Amino acid sequence: MVDPLPWHALAGCDSLVVDPHKHGLQPYGCGAVLCSDPSVARFYMHDSPYTYFSSQSLHLGEISLECSRSGAAAAALWLTQKILPLRRTGLGAVLAASRRAAIDWAQRIKESEYLELFQEPDLDIVTYFPKPTSPWAGTTDISAASTDVFALGMKAEDPVYLSTLRVGAESFAARFPSVRVDGPEVTVLRSSLMKPESESYVHCLHRRVEQLAAQRHQRQGDA
Repeated sequence: MVDPLPWHALAGCDSLVVDPHKHGLQPYGCGAVLCSDPSVARFYMHDSPYTYFSSQSLHLGEISLECSRSGAAAAALWLTQKILPLRRTGLGAVLAASRRAAIDWAQRIKESEYLELFQEPDLDIVTYFPKPTSPWAGTTDISAASTDVFALGMKAEDPVYLSTLRVGAESFAARFPSVRVDGPEVTVLRSSLMKPESESYVHCLHRRVEQLAAQRHQRQGDA
């Protein structure tokens, strides 16, 4: 069930950003800033020698970051939504599969011997880190372990490409008070399961990442 309150709050916003990039399957430049007061667009205004309009009101050629190319992005979004409409049976099915994959992986991480979930996923992004090898581990140890697993994945014969996320040490300590804070930031691992195929592959992905964390754990034990 989707909480309706954030949607009701949109009516009181001065501006909204619409960004169909990635989850909307659009190129990076496809997006818009919608203002409740249209005159705000004058702050984006610019001039160019190749855009000519007879209208006295502001037009996209003057205020769009894409200048005269803005129509191409709009056409791409329109065509995508004709094929995958904004319904549960359209784009909703794609997003739902990604969401299920994230929930699945989060549960697998919580049951893992070598991985720790950083926080419950809100959408389809899963954040986690290798479990410390010592009860006296600090935040710098967590960062080192995450960086090592990140590098091991890329160097593997069958590579696993992960991402990293830097979070404030205070935010991390609020979730994991037993970890000693010895630096301003903590690096954790981050994976976005934005493709629906992730749902059928997440068990393999978890096994691979867990193996990398176990490999790193073994190296630390041998050191």
